Amino acid sequence: MQGKLLHQVNLKKLPATLQDLIDCIGLTATYQLSLNFGGRPLYVPKHPGRSALQEQIDHESLNKLSHRFAGATLEIPKHDHFERQLRDIAIIEETQQGASRKELAQKYGLCLRHIGNIRKNILLI
Repeated sequence: MQGKLLHQVNLKKLPATLQDLIDCIGLTATYQLSLNFGGRPLYVPKHPGRSALQEQIDHESLNKLSHRFAGATLEIPKHDHFERQLRDIAIIEETQQGASRKELAQKYGLCLRHIGNIRKNILLI
């Protein structure tokens, strides 16, 4: 489900670091980095073939990352920036399928007011 919804994320609402990474290596690889390294510094190797990052992202993405940020240490934002938007998208989709605020509040562990605010904010976009 998240793979399908990931492309619906509003990139402008993400932190600048994530936007730069998406521009460099794409949305899916950036999401994977945020899952694995979010909230921690990440050293980008000058020689990608010698990096443990090979196990985290595909070869092409690692080469692009290394070419652009070689030798730098990046602060990778937590994946929460993606997760909140993905949750909100799922809430809107379930609303359109007839789910009530109470059902959604229980399912996502949110209060009724928060569900209402999510619905309202999406309608304003």
